[in-house]
Amino acid sequence: MDNIKTTRVTLCADDYAQNEGIDLAVRQLLDMGRLSAVSCFSTSPRWQDAAAPALREHIGQADMGLHFNLTEGFAKTSMPGLHAVILRSLLRCINSTRLRQELQRQLNAFEAGFGQPPDFIDGHQHVHQLPGVRKIVLEVIQDRYPGHPVWVRNTVPADAQWRGKALILKYLGGSALAVDLQAARIASNNGFGGVYGFDQEDYAACFKIWLKVATEGMLIMCHPGTAPYPNDAIARQRVIEYHFFRSQQCGDMLDAAGVKLARLSQIAMAN
Repeated sequence: MDNIKTTRVTLCADDYAQNEGIDLAVRQLLDMGRLSAVSCFSTSPRWQDAAAPALREHIGQADMGLHFNLTEGFAKTSMPGLHAVILRSLLRCINSTRLRQELQRQLNAFEAGFGQPPDFIDGHQHVHQLPGVRKIVLEVIQDRYPGHPVWVRNTVPADAQWRGKALILKYLGGSALAVDLQAARIASNNGFGGVYGFDQEDYAACFKIWLKVATEGMLIMCHPGTAPYPNDAIARQRVIEYHFFRSQQCGDMLDAAGVKLARLSQIAMAN
């Protein structure tokens, strides 16, 4: 390891507060030092009274951010599906006023539960990068947090050769958002990984591919959970990810790649 240059990468667990199994997995991995960012559903009924208070015990261990939600319904809350949101955005049919109000509402809920502003904002199913949405996200950040740096996830693949879902995300707003963030001087990640079909028994093989192209400031998303819960399309895969991130194999792979997990807020401040 002494002769290997250390590369700082942010590993972000998405969907915190969706259910108890996800929350427990995230907090356990934080204690192990296997996560450096957590993206939170402030729209979840678990957020205020259970998920947020438990996460406050981990302040300083990772960047904590808002998982801006336009598609995931909780309890009796009705939300449109991803396809409907994408279609509205491409047809420029999204109501900007309502969208801005919804983002402010979710930020208010995040701060009420967590006790401080988010370190970053991303989107559940990457809705934050869609046409008509990304402009509002950037404007709200600039208006609401002029003295508090907030970074935003972009989904430009860390390897230009990647195809499939990674390429779709790039062209479904990932590249455009990256350009807008640079113009607005809002910090963001340098390359994105973690995109796959949520159907891999050998998750370590996926992680190896992402680590192979690791660059300073890269962001890898993940979705760990301790057990499968109902109404979760990727419930089984969450458990596979969870066991991998807890394993010695994960630590060995990070060491072999010369990768150190770090908070993107700290990487951005150093650059």
